[in-house]
Amino acid sequence: MAEIDISSKLGKEQPKLRLSKDKVYEVDTSADNYLLVQEKLKNEDFSIDTMYQMIEMLVGKEALKDIKDMKPTISDLKAIITALSAIVSEVSYEEMEKRFQ
Repeated sequence: MAEIDISSKLGKEQPKLRLSKDKVYEVDTSADNYLLVQEKLKNEDFSIDTMYQMIEMLVGKEALKDIKDMKPTISDLKAIITALSAIVSEVSYEEMEKRFQ
């Protein structure tokens, strides 16, 4: 059987979310985490608590604390969720923004 080399398709650079000049967080886009996020949120109402759960699952407790400390508006949270969804789905922010219209 022939060898198929997929090494160039694996191990991409870890995606990051930048909130400010000095606030950059790695996003856990692993299949396991993505499926956990989907499973956890599928039966939830899309509330502020749900948004915070999603943020914590994708970027961690430290990032969630920093975001809460920013005292974000609903518009700010929507932008953060849109960005995270774009990163996880591997589409542009603009494409994900269109999906959320």
